[in-house]
Amino acid sequence: PECTPPGPERGGGERGGGPDARGGAEEGPGGGALTVSAEAMADWVGCPPQLVPAKQLAKAAAEADARKAFQIQAAAAKAEAAAGLAGVLPPANGVGGGGGAGGADGDGHGEEEEPWSDDPVRNRQKELQDLIVEAESSEAILSCVRELDGAIVISTAFHRLGKVGLPPEARADPRFKFLLERFRLRLPFFGSRQIANSLHGLGSMMYRDGGPWVEMVSVQTQRRIRDFEPQHVSNTLWACARMQLQDTLMLRALMGRAIEDISRMCPLDVSIVTWACATMKLREVEWFRAVVRARLEFADFSPQNMSNFVWGLATLTWRNDNMVLAVGREAAKKIQDFIPQELSNFTWALATLDLCDNLMLRAVAEEVDRRGDEVLTWDPQSMSNMMWAYATLAIKDDPLFRRLLDGSIARIADHDTQNLANSSWAASMVSFRCSRWLDVVAEATVAKMPENSPLHLAQLAFAFSRHSFRGERYGLLPALLAETLRRFEEFAPQSLFDVHDALVSFRAIQTPNPIERCLHTHYESLVARMEEFATRCAQSRPSRDEIASYRANIEQRDIVTMGSYHTIAFLRHFGMLCRDDDAFLPDARRQILDLRAAEAAKDPVSRSIFHRAQCAWQLGLEGDASGALADGVFESGEPKHGGPEQHGLTVVRLRHPREGDAEVQALCAALGTSVLRGGRAPPGMMLQLHLSDVPCVSCLGATLQFRFRFPGVLKVSFDRGRILTEDSDIIPRPPPPLSKKGNAVPYAPMPEMMAKRPDLLDENGEVVDRSLLRRAGPDCRDVTSFYGGRGPNGPRRTDGAHCGGEEHVPHKVVKKVSGGSHQTFYFSARPDFYSKEEYDG
Repeated sequence: PECTPPGPERGGGERGGGPDARGGAEEGPGGGALTVSAEAMADWVGCPPQLVPAKQLAKAAAEADARKAFQIQAAAAKAEAAAGLAGVLPPANGVGGGGGAGGADGDGHGEEEEPWSDDPVRNRQKELQDLIVEAESSEAILSCVRELDGAIVISTAFHRLGKVGLPPEARADPRFKFLLERFRLRLPFFGSRQIANSLHGLGSMMYRDGGPWVEMVSVQTQRRIRDFEPQHVSNTLWACARMQLQDTLMLRALMGRAIEDISRMCPLDVSIVTWACATMKLREVEWFRAVVRARLEFADFSPQNMSNFVWGLATLTWRNDNMVLAVGREAAKKIQDFIPQELSNFTWALATLDLCDNLMLRAVAEEVDRRGDEVLTWDPQSMSNMMWAYATLAIKDDPLFRRLLDGSIARIADHDTQNLANSSWAASMVSFRCSRWLDVVAEATVAKMPENSPLHLAQLAFAFSRHSFRGERYGLLPALLAETLRRFEEFAPQSLFDVHDALVSFRAIQTPNPIERCLHTHYESLVARMEEFATRCAQSRPSRDEIASYRANIEQRDIVTMGSYHTIAFLRHFGMLCRDDDAFLPDARRQILDLRAAEAAKDPVSRSIFHRAQCAWQLGLEGDASGALADGVFESGEPKHGGPEQHGLTVVRLRHPREGDAEVQALCAALGTSVLRGGRAPPGMMLQLHLSDVPCVSCLGATLQFRFRFPGVLKVSFDRGRILTEDSDIIPRPPPPLSKKGNAVPYAPMPEMMAKRPDLLDENGEVVDRSLLRRAGPDCRDVTSFYGGRGPNGPRRTDGAHCGGEEHVPHKVVKKVSGGSHQTFYFSARPDFYSKEEYDG
């Protein structure tokens, strides 16, 4: 059965200041306008604020002395100016002003400073800001919100609340609602930095209740978009992702700014923007194209940046294999710096993209070995996702699975039902049986049976049947049957087929039963459509529209296999089921085992052993002992003999292309022989197929088409797949394969490749984090054209779009180099245009 990609539920994340390590994209409620009643306001508005903790009194006294000295100097300067002297006072910024880096920015600075002046109101705001910066609880901040008035101090309050944390019950506090309302009223005076800091604080609190401030933030962001630095853009997008704040115009302006200014972005910015797009399910194609054009230096990315970046690409299904492989090469060099979640997210991304990066995957497996007993403390989801990724990519690594299952057993109490199901499914898919794991999973599954989703029950049922594990000690099968009978109407057809087939294989279910009656409806409808199309194919070759209609009908049912029980019923109904005592079956099974043994001799972890299906076939006269006219063994892979379309067979894409399935190749080989090429079979001719696994619905459709073209010729038999009854012997990890290009060790990290670059030091001799270094690209505000004038094919933008005018950030129609046109926005004046292949990989 197919396993739904689990995905890093915690999402990608940033350690230490950026998106946190549990920054997933879980759904949250919307919200309406926030109101504060007069009665609630009266409860606290007249109360004295709780301002200074006791340990800060000394610092406050010193600052008071400094303010007094400054005021004396200011008074003296005014007196000198009045006497005609040229006294000069330091300039004071406006209350609503702001700018520069800091606050939520990742350059290490704290909240933005409010300057001292001779204005007592302004100095009071400075005092409040200093108190907020030093506050260690949300109560200390909320107690003084009634006095907050400037953009800087309000943004500092939000940013500090995000750091110290706001308890859930405090969100209904009238003081917090008052702060939000004050935020809305003062937003017209907010600069880019204050907007970024405020939203960063709200994002850190995961505040998703909305309010009237949301619309004002959107407007002010569009008005100030030209002032946004790369750091402000990435932090604001991160906050939007955390809060699920998806205002279309605001996001369009921010993404346009990110695309324009990517030449100045540091690796952390690029990672956060990609992560935010994925979390909000915002598939911004122009952003990814800009990333490709930027030719990023992935060696400067931190492990966290790398995992978040590829996680974002995979979540949004953006394929650029060369770019991801480039990230993997640099990740392999820093593999020892990866935390478990980053290893998990990276491998999950590779599996989701269906990209087998041998270098990175081998580095991950060897790193898990190196960490030894540390694996016993890893979180269950990281281990589960790693096993899911290797099984999805069909990579058999017994040492890796042994360590990860040992770690999972140690943390079994912390597993949820998804982790139990995915880990069990993954182990069964790579033919790794561990009785200790099956025991603890069976016990945990029975204890958490009502919590399992239908998909999880199907995965567990498949895993237990493939490992021939009944779990009698824990009452597994009766509990599974009872839960399925109670909820069978909730199951998707494929999940119900899987559970039913497992119960039948264990003889744990009696017929007839409600499950079988429910499945019979799906079975009859599916078979009727397949028979209708096969009948049509026997008359003449179907048209393209008829083929497309058939494929769409079968694919939308989302049934990959009907299981052993219903497949036997299908073959028997159409007279294609081979007898159990047929002399062909023992010979066919021997041929399949010989093929696997030959492949295992070349590669002990070959996919032929545990993953690929095989089909032995024989074409000859029934009862003729002189030998077959043609025979052989095929295994799933690249289609041969011209593919099914050349021979008039129609297959359907079910989760992946089916043209290369073993039984389809055998049918094509038979149709290519001189005996059947003419369209009529001689009397007594028989084609026998024996499959190593249960055939899929697409292949059953192909056999039915063959059967209607050549009635009475085809006989089919199959085994249930690779059933394991004993625990697996650990197959050592083999050395990497030889390079086709002559490299000594193509898929293993070589010492010279693993050598780290020398540290980059600043003027004080401190090590510089390369992931925070800004690139030396031009400021987009100096190179962007907002008007036409560069020819009909030049990029254009409507006047006013850059500052949030009426048009906001409109899409523009730009002609493609290859012909046609596409919609885009925020292109620089002299963009580099690449071909579609370079864009999309």
